[in-house]
Amino acid sequence: SLSERKQSIIENDDGVEEYYTIEFPWDTLDYYDGTAWLECRLRDKLSDELLCVLGWSLEKSSDGSWLIDGIDWQDFRERYRPGIGREEWERIC
Repeated sequence: SLSERKQSIIENDDGVEEYYTIEFPWDTLDYYDGTAWLECRLRDKLSDELLCVLGWSLEKSSDGSWLIDGIDWQDFRERYRPGIGREEWERIC
């Protein structure tokens, strides 16, 4: 069985074949100020149930490459229910 740690879904530290698919609902949002936002969603392969939403805050470095500035992790799996007020995170625009 999977580890009790939330990150085990992406670390694959149990050697279990991935049971999810990854989707990027839209292109990277470039704010044209040296920052950008990228979102990906992990869905159950069989049921298509939303498991996690990861938002990546990016900053452009001096050589033009994008660096990760922060990660927002919203977990919708039953055993990791989001905290109060976090379920509304799903974007509508």
